[in-house]
Amino acid sequence: MIKRILERFRPDRGLHKASVRIDFYPQDQVTPSIFWHRSQDPEKDTIPLVIFSYARILYELSELNEVRVARELIGFLDQVCKRVLTNDGPPRRPRLPLGQLRLITEPDLPAVRTYQLELYELPGASFRLEYRGSLGKEGFYLPGAFLALLQSCLDHLGDEPLRQLFRSLSRLHDYYRYRRDFWDGGALASGPAFALGTEEIRPEHEVPDV
Repeated sequence: MIKRILERFRPDRGLHKASVRIDFYPQDQVTPSIFWHRSQDPEKDTIPLVIFSYARILYELSELNEVRVARELIGFLDQVCKRVLTNDGPPRRPRLPLGQLRLITEPDLPAVRTYQLELYELPGASFRLEYRGSLGKEGFYLPGAFLALLQSCLDHLGDEPLRQLFRSLSRLHDYYRYRRDFWDGGALASGPAFALGTEEIRPEHEVPDV
């Protein structure tokens, strides 16, 4: 009886689409993994998964007073987007500079740090993301976690989904520059929604760069 009553007050979490785990191991090794729960087209669904994850990582950096790091990440990824989308042919697939981090596929030891993100699809083709992460040195590990995930996409996504992903990343940057700061909690939903849509920014709404 109590369980049924409590269920009425629990918000609808939506359809659990996917989980992302980025595990860090000794000697600065990292493994990004995507686990699909309910998806008929994982490559297509990778796009909102990565966009919502990126928005959340930028937000977490700002909450931890790492706004400078978040801005540097945005600036770096701007350059990557331009390189990937440099022409009308197949997208380029650069190797991202991960510094001292090294991507591995078969770790030998237990993870020492984990970031996990859960993507839920809500009615109306909208999404929601839940985040759990380790504490300490997030100014290093959070950008590293996202770059490791993005490198996995560069390595494995097909040409058209990859092109759409980087177009959406570029649109998300446009949103943050002209509509709202990435540290505003409302941008966790509205920013990715703009990035995944087709709406254009009207000049009268422009504000200075973040």
